[in-house]
Amino acid sequence: MTDKVLKNIPEQKLKAFSIGTMGKRQPSKREIEEMKKKEQEKAAAQAFEEFVATFQEAPAKTSKVWVKAGTYDAGKRQEDTRDRGKLYKPQSRVELHSEKSSSDKAQEYAKLLGDRVKPDRSGKKRDKEKKKSNLELFKEELRMIQQEREERQKYKGMVPKVMPSLDSDLSKSGLLVDDKGSYDCGDPNTTNIYLGNISPKITEQQLMEVFGKYGPLASIKIMWPRSDEEKSRGRNCGFVAFMSRKDGDRAMKALNGKEILSYEMKLGWGKGVPIPHFPIYVPPSLLALTQPPPPSGLPFNAQPHPRDRNKVPRMKQNEPYPVNPDDMPKVEKILPQALVKVVMPTDRNLVMLIHHMVEYVIREGPMFEAMIMNKEINNPLF
Repeated sequence: MTDKVLKNIPEQKLKAFSIGTMGKRQPSKREIEEMKKKEQEKAAAQAFEEFVATFQEAPAKTSKVWVKAGTYDAGKRQEDTRDRGKLYKPQSRVELHSEKSSSDKAQEYAKLLGDRVKPDRSGKKRDKEKKKSNLELFKEELRMIQQEREERQKYKGMVPKVMPSLDSDLSKSGLLVDDKGSYDCGDPNTTNIYLGNISPKITEQQLMEVFGKYGPLASIKIMWPRSDEEKSRGRNCGFVAFMSRKDGDRAMKALNGKEILSYEMKLGWGKGVPIPHFPIYVPPSLLALTQPPPPSGLPFNAQPHPRDRNKVPRMKQNEPYPVNPDDMPKVEKILPQALVKVVMPTDRNLVMLIHHMVEYVIREGPMFEAMIMNKEINNPLF
């Protein structure tokens, strides 16, 4: 049985089983990349050769010539032997177009491109012409400005010769105020007012009382004459600066052109000056409004109604209220009619501290406020 089975198996399979077949090794990634690179280089070289060949002269084509045989007409069943034995040269229409070499075609294409570029070049020339014309216009404008400047210089030289007599007449009459700063400097935030044509006998204290009615003053100064020429004018000038622009505007409207000691004041805005933290002068009426009320003994220093002032029980300073429980009914009757007066501090540093504290409390919350109150309990600023 075994011999029969062996005979049925083909000899090739037996050889393969006895010898063994070796599997082909698969190429690595590097080898595959090198093969692809070589193929690409080969294809690029072939394409370059074809590209170069297009610019070379085409070889002359050999004309196809053959001997013409007779023509057999099937309808007449006759043979035409007139052109037998002659040479036949067919003419192709394509050859007429292909007679021109590739170099000639390249020259024609370059001419076409040159024709297309010409309008752009003309446009560039026009741009250059425009630039030149603009430059010339600018030069002409500069010349005109220079001529106007020279004319102004001539007029400036002529005016001082004509005006001295007119200035002296106006200064004698008191109508001309030629002191510096007598005109608006253009600063919308300045609080400094220039005073012109004021009496030589007026003092800074008097000016303080006159202008202090309209608001707190930041500074006040009279420019006393130094030279004999200034003394001969018979008038002085000065500056009054307010703490705020609104107060300055009200003073400007009320006092401009007003006579003080028989001199009509000429007012105008001057150059701004630094504003101090505290005013040098506050009118008594305004000072009473800015001062906090006296201690009342009620929470938040509430001010009782005038008819209830005698009913408020007396208490010691920094004493918790109420000390006596019997006074609680009186306080409950007084508080609904009491008023808490909020006074804006005059100290700018204190105002800034209050504003910063409010900002931080809004951002950080009530816990931050409680921590500050506990930490700064002995600090009078808090």
